[in-house]
Amino acid sequence: MPPQNSGYAEALETSQKANITPGLELSKRIRAMSRGQLFDHISALVDRIYGEPLKPLQMQTVINLVHRQHTFVLAGTGFGKTRIAEVYWHLFPASKKPVILVLNPLDTLGDNQVAEKKAAKIKAVNLTKMNMTVKIEKEVIQGKYGFVYLSPEVLLNNAMFRRAFFDKQFQSKLVLSVVDEAHMIYIWGLVASGLGKKITSHVKLQDRGVFRPSYGDLGARLLAAHGVPILLLSATCRPIAIDKILASLRILPEDMTIIRGELTRPEIRLIRVPMQSSLGSCNDLKRVFGPRTMIPDDQIPATLIYSPTRNLTWQALKAINESREIRGGHHDPASPFARRFHSTTGDLDKFDIIEGFEQSNFPVVSCTMALGLGQNWKRVQRVVHLGRGDPSSICQMIGRCGRGDDNPGLGIMFVEKNRRTGKNKISDFPNHRAFENGYIPSDDDRMDALAITPVCLRVAFALDNMLGYIPLSNDDPNVISEKNREANNGFARCLCSNCEPESAEDLVLGLKYLSIANFKPNIVNPELDFLLPVLPLPPKLTQPRSCINKKTGSAPLDGELENLAVELVKWFAGYYKENISPSHAEFKPGERFRLFDARRMALAHHNNLSADLLEKAIGGESIDGQMDFLQSRIDEYVKTERFLDYLSKINEAREQGGAKKSQRRPKNRQRWQGGLRKPFRKN
Repeated sequence: MPPQNSGYAEALETSQKANITPGLELSKRIRAMSRGQLFDHISALVDRIYGEPLKPLQMQTVINLVHRQHTFVLAGTGFGKTRIAEVYWHLFPASKKPVILVLNPLDTLGDNQVAEKKAAKIKAVNLTKMNMTVKIEKEVIQGKYGFVYLSPEVLLNNAMFRRAFFDKQFQSKLVLSVVDEAHMIYIWGLVASGLGKKITSHVKLQDRGVFRPSYGDLGARLLAAHGVPILLLSATCRPIAIDKILASLRILPEDMTIIRGELTRPEIRLIRVPMQSSLGSCNDLKRVFGPRTMIPDDQIPATLIYSPTRNLTWQALKAINESREIRGGHHDPASPFARRFHSTTGDLDKFDIIEGFEQSNFPVVSCTMALGLGQNWKRVQRVVHLGRGDPSSICQMIGRCGRGDDNPGLGIMFVEKNRRTGKNKISDFPNHRAFENGYIPSDDDRMDALAITPVCLRVAFALDNMLGYIPLSNDDPNVISEKNREANNGFARCLCSNCEPESAEDLVLGLKYLSIANFKPNIVNPELDFLLPVLPLPPKLTQPRSCINKKTGSAPLDGELENLAVELVKWFAGYYKENISPSHAEFKPGERFRLFDARRMALAHHNNLSADLLEKAIGGESIDGQMDFLQSRIDEYVKTERFLDYLSKINEAREQGGAKKSQRRPKNRQRWQGGLRKPFRKN
């Protein structure tokens, strides 16, 4: 064992000495260019390949990488951060087989980016513990793949990749190391230190990646490739998180160039909605979707519904199918309305769901944070988040919508009114001057502050990203400064629920009436372009406990109800024979639907029970379409003259009974006149 350890240490030391300068460098002509010449050269390259120019900050980052400077890019979601590494890769001759290593927090994120690279005609591979074979290892070492995507688990703990990473041939082709979604390094640091168990906002989001304490060793592994610049990309990173990330990667602040882009997304309208139901029921989602008869599935705006846990994605799927009046829709894996996605979803299902959503096969995905991280979907128009959560993570999730030109988005945050052991009032927090005096809010404080702050939500997210706290007062100097900055930059008027509460309230009432056709005008304008229908009050359904019990159906029913039950048995027998031929029928119709069942169904319908309870009363359907058929026949029967006469006789009997009771009341009142009650005595 000792000789092996010493041999590995010698190999590592030899690799580091050999790579003090990278094996693959840009041509001397490019390295000798000034920044102005590099700008012209890169612009011509980009115009030839992509046909659209780089943004100024993208160009600045590429030039920094040419000069081999470690760079941290902070820019809003949808900025185009992934384009930076592609342009840098194109600066190298393809014959030299340059390799860019990209670290992703989730395996599914790498799959999506591999597909994007293939569309750009760049060979790429996503390395996981399942596909890391000897063949793939050799191809990676030989530089067959221009982009190599992998998770921290593979980078640190996979023996085959460790062998490939320290191979001289691979190191000679490595030109850049990229950490996508770099804010995740801060989260991994919380886990490694044990603080993650004590932070509620961390526990609330279940699928932010697979965590291992060894992830704190990322810096040592990435810096093993001497002379290769490191590119960090993130859309949400507070100052304290940046400091912790650089410390984890063992990079001094003076050695890291930080490029700050615009983090605010004015094209996204933010609506915060206090929850009326419990988080576990997900019933608040029923305010977002209406019945399928109102808007067909293919006209629903593309929506991502983020739940804090994997279990809640199932309950959310059930709730929205109930609101669409799709019976059992949450059990349909090929639903044209909504599907489910989280980190432990099967690999084939993940592929089918992502591909189906991109191809508009269905409009809604109930998911955890495992979906959408780093993906560039221009189709998403609306994002819904359930429950309180970490502001940085919520900002990431809401940023999935509103991408592309002239494509406004809507971010809806359903938040609990109260959190047990949390801060639920502004008075629970220190005033805004405390931050100036060095107060650093905890992650849980930021989570609670976002749920109750009266400050513009767009400003609140911006200050959280820049300064690391959620403001709670409009008198905060930082709030005033940020509002002035937005005005000077020509940002559109904010229509968030704090800036325009009445408009936001109308929008919430109209959510279930939004379709692809009318989505945009109703998002960018404070007033709806349609009148909200006045919905009738829901009927009060009487569901007495004694209506249906185990013995119900054993004895004949009263009057026409018994006749209805007899007719139901006859109708079902005819329907059964039409759908199943006698030669293939294993059971007789009377065995599938007995008079006992028919009596229960007739009584349940007479007591106005719902369709679900009606089906439950007879033990479920025995053949497809049974409930719809019997329900239609019942609706016809209750309109017949003899059944209406039966109902009128019942009403007359009730009225006569009520009259007799009213005649007794005066006698009772006279008995108590005089103000004193006389005791009853037996004769």
